[in-house]
Parts: sequence; structure tokens; C-alpha cells
Amino acid sequence: MMNSNRSRLSSGWTFGHSVRRILAAGSALVLVGAFWAFDVSADVPSVTDLSTVDVEIIETGDIVEALAVPRGTRIRPGSRPRVRLPVYFEFNSADLKPEAKELLTKVGKALTTEDLEGYSFSVEGHTDSLGGERYNAALSSRRADAVKTYLASQGVPADRLEAVGLGEGSPVDSNSTTSGRQHNRRVEIINMGAES
Repeated sequence: MMNSNRSRLSSGWTFGHSVRRILAAGSALVLVGAFWAFDVSADVPSVTDLSTVDVEIIETGDIVEALAVPRGTRIRPGSRPRVRLPVYFEFNSADLKPEAKELLTKVGKALTTEDLEGYSFSVEGHTDSLGGERYNAALSSRRADAVKTYLASQGVPADRLEAVGLGEGSPVDSNSTTSGRQHNRRVEIINMGAES
């Protein structure tokens, strides 16, 4: 009889000990899984594509939501939040169309909100492939500068903005169709992280 009680106690202790080991191992796996998932997602750029949305529908809050990150979050180079915008220019020019100014007014408000005030931003200009590569690079630079200038006129400190022209080198659609070329002619705003 004593043997069977000892066996029960021994089995109970072994069972309880095993459960604790399993729970501890499971918790460790969950933590490892959480860190693994975080690291993977941290290298995937967050792109909000509003380039095909009507300017009237886009709100300041949409832009803030696309570019904001929780305070204290380190923005890695490969995971910078960006928003693609339908910023329209006059043909072959860096002159902003009225609807572009309407949108950029909203962008200016977004970049000066409390959620985004401590960050710097890159303004990237992109073109389609019509015209020469050198011409498109220069045009995209002038357009990025025009957007930066307009945002500065809306109260965004110019030292928080960097204008970059990327020409035709980063298409997001086919350049063989009219709609594809329109999609490739765009401006992207990228959250570069907190100011140093």
C-alpha cells in the first residue's frame, strides 16, 4: 500500500513538474515567436497607396495614420512608413495643379500634428518612362522641390523635409498603359524617423 501511495505522489509530482516545464517552454516559444514576428515585420516597408484615390476623399487623418509610428519606436531603414499621393502637376512642369495644392494643404496639416511633429520626411518625386531618363530625373527633382516648398509654406519646417527626385527608376505599374504611367507619376512622403 505504501508503495502505491509513493507511486501516486511520485507520479503527481512528476506530472506537475512536467506541466510547469511545458508551460515554461510554451511561454518561451510564444515570446520567441513574438520577437520573430516583430523582426520580420520591421523589415517590410509600410506603404499606404493613395495615388489612385480622389483628392477630395483623402483626409488629414489618413495621412497621419499612414506615417505615424508609436512614440519610442525605432524606424529601421527598410521599414519606413510611406504614403503614395496623387500630386498632379502641369504637363512637363513642376507647377502644382489646384487639386495638388488642396491635397498638400492636408499633408502640411498632417506633418504638423502632434503625432508627426518630431519626425523628418523625405519627399520623393517619380515620373513615368516617357521622355529621356536624364530629363525625367531632373523633372522629378523639380517636382519634389515644388512639393517641399509648398509644404514649407503650410508651416512644415523646411529642415524636416528632404526633396529627392527618382525619375522613372522606381515604377509601381506598367509604363505601357496610360493608367500605369499615371500611377507611376507620383509623389511619396516617407517618415525618416525622429530628428537627431
